[in-house]
Amino acid sequence: MDIERKIIYWIKSAENDLEAADILFVNKKYLQMSFYCHLTIEKYLKAYHWNKIKEEPPYIHNLIKLSQLSGLFDNFTSNQKELIASLMPLNLKGRYPDESNESLSLLTKENFESLINQTKEFAKWMKKLLIK
Repeated sequence: MDIERKIIYWIKSAENDLEAADILFVNKKYLQMSFYCHLTIEKYLKAYHWNKIKEEPPYIHNLIKLSQLSGLFDNFTSNQKELIASLMPLNLKGRYPDESNESLSLLTKENFESLINQTKEFAKWMKKLLIK
C-alpha cells in the first residue's frame, strides 16, 4: 500500500469514528463518545505522521506523543493542546471504566457537547492539512 492510500485509510477511519461519536452523543453515551473522539484525533494524527514522516506511526494511543513525533504539537493552538490533554484520561476510562471514579460525575452534558464540537473542529483543521 502506498503512502497516499495509507493517509486516506486513516482519514476515512477517523471520519467513521467521528460519525460514531455523534451517534453516541445523541444517545447520551458520553464516556463512549469521548473514546471515539479520542480515536478520531488519534487517527488524524497517524494520517499526518504518514504524510510528514513517510513511515508507519508507532502503535501508541498517546495523542501528545503522536503529535510530538510528527512535529505537529508545536503548531497546535492552546485550545487544541487542551483538547488532546482532556481526551487522554477519558480514553483510558472508555477502555477501562471504573465506576468508583467520581471525576466523571463532574462532566456534564454541556462538557461532552463541547468536547465533541472541539473534536469536529480539530478534524476539519487536520483534514485541511492533509488534503490539498
